[in-house]
Amino acid sequence: MPPLRLVTAFPGHDVSSPVGNAQEASGVDITTALAPPRTRIIAVTGGKGGVGKSNVAVNVALELAARRRRVTLLDADLALANTDVLLGINPTYHLGHVLSGHCSLSEVIVEVEGGVRLIPGGSGIERLANLAPGQHGPLIAELCTVENKSDYMIVDTAAGIAHNVTGVLRAVSEAIVVTTPDPAAIIDAYATIKVLHRHSPNKPVWIIVNDVAKISDANQIFTQIRSTAAHFLNHPVRYLGTIPHDAVLAEAVREQVPIVEYAPKSPASRALRLIAKHLDQSDLASPTSGSAAESFWHLLVEPEV
Repeated sequence: MPPLRLVTAFPGHDVSSPVGNAQEASGVDITTALAPPRTRIIAVTGGKGGVGKSNVAVNVALELAARRRRVTLLDADLALANTDVLLGINPTYHLGHVLSGHCSLSEVIVEVEGGVRLIPGGSGIERLANLAPGQHGPLIAELCTVENKSDYMIVDTAAGIAHNVTGVLRAVSEAIVVTTPDPAAIIDAYATIKVLHRHSPNKPVWIIVNDVAKISDANQIFTQIRSTAAHFLNHPVRYLGTIPHDAVLAEAVREQVPIVEYAPKSPASRALRLIAKHLDQSDLASPTSGSAAESFWHLLVEPEV
């Protein structure tokens, strides 16, 4: 495997075009028109381990960056963090080191090939939520700066519905629930939606069905989850895409190269590319998930009610 190249900057948006008398011509407030768009903060989760959520998070992040979006990837799995492994890198520090004072946030962030900025979570997220307000203020300000410079922040959660997972789900603006055709995975996916609904009844939820043999199987699984969530929770869920079973994906994981880079034309890569496109062309952020000033990091440390 060739060594991973690190980059030094995000792909940004061109804001250099002249505005002239655009306000007079269009009636649009120039200040509002030029304001940076709100960051879409999206959790990638799954009730059961082994459904491929980390692969989804990493590869969708890379595909969004390929679409010239500024992307931050946060590994929020406190016990089994592995986004760095899937990216083929070995970070020296993680967010826990910042909380303990061993290093600065700038030393933690890794800018990887493809334009994705990685924040290795390590043991940091739960500790951050448990800090006293006076302790996390300066760090929150730094983290918010990173968030505000991103179009997307993709948050790879731990599996299950433990406190550290539900805390993240409460703070994000959207959630992607990944499942497979395994009956236990389907049941656990619904359990995740149920817990999320209890905390955030209006939060948009996407479904990805991974590792399927036939598209018809994915359609049946999604219909089952959607019908159950609608009947018992009155919570709509939306279909984001299907990833077919692809033996090349296992090869990419062994080589520690994301599948969209290892085999861009493979069935799984094409599916992940379509998922990123679908996500990028939608805008389902919940109107009740907080104002633009309420960042993920502020919401994360708010006490649960």
